[in-house]
Amino acid sequence: MDKLEKALRKAREQREARLAGESGNGAPLPAPETNAPAPADKLPPDAPAERSTAASRAKDGQPIIYNQTRVVRPSAEVLREMRVIAVERSGLSADAFRILRTKLLQLLARGGQRTLAITSANPGEGKTLIAVNLALSIALDVKQTVLLVDLDLRTPSVHHYLGLKPEKGLGDHLLHDVPLAECLIHPGFDRLVVLPVGRPLDSSSEMLAAPRMQSLSQELRNRYPNRIVIYDTRALFTSDDTMAFLPNIEASLLVIKEGATQAEDVRRAIGLLADNTTVLGTVLNQSSDRSFVRT
Repeated sequence: MDKLEKALRKAREQREARLAGESGNGAPLPAPETNAPAPADKLPPDAPAERSTAASRAKDGQPIIYNQTRVVRPSAEVLREMRVIAVERSGLSADAFRILRTKLLQLLARGGQRTLAITSANPGEGKTLIAVNLALSIALDVKQTVLLVDLDLRTPSVHHYLGLKPEKGLGDHLLHDVPLAECLIHPGFDRLVVLPVGRPLDSSSEMLAAPRMQSLSQELRNRYPNRIVIYDTRALFTSDDTMAFLPNIEASLLVIKEGATQAEDVRRAIGLLADNTTVLGTVLNQSSDRSFVRT
């Protein structure tokens, strides 16, 4: 890991030099194998869709009040099957996500950052699973609220992990002016709201680079001072989607899959992320190290 740590350090120093200030970076943040199932008695029960309140933006750019946010509680079986384990009250994997959460929140607070991109170099390295579990873990902190945005417009999957069937999503808001309030879903966990994609979209990088998306990202960040916005972005080497949106994000976290992600891919990915964001570190997914935490 010496080369990886050197690459991270170099990326942080380059960004600090551009910004002429402290970035609040930290060491890489490995995480454990996340295949442990969550016990059913620790998960929320099934319940019919309800309605909640939040905040949105009117078409003229003025803030309005959300009053259409759907509440859809995922089943315990789906969460267990999809390895969403951060809601466990105890256990090795849940504790690892709490440690990751605490360290990330400290780094974000130190840098005054509230938007975080979670990505990977290649598909299949576990970025969405990490994003969902991390968002849930942060939502358990009573001082924080979390908005989890699925930004993989071509192959969205956040809703699958939470057992959701979105009727509308980010694409409907961007293309058809559907109010954002009608696109958000509250998945039955306190202090967590999800913005799904809806139907997969073509021309995704052009959409992500458009002024409307830039304006939306600013609104999502600034609406609540205690909210962390987590973006589950597309894998870096599959298209230019993530690169097109990175200028709108303050910090990033790179997911690495042990035994799959090549060292050269890690170095390249960190370099790309560091051009626009503060690289807070890396998460080692499916680690064989059962001690699960190394700093």
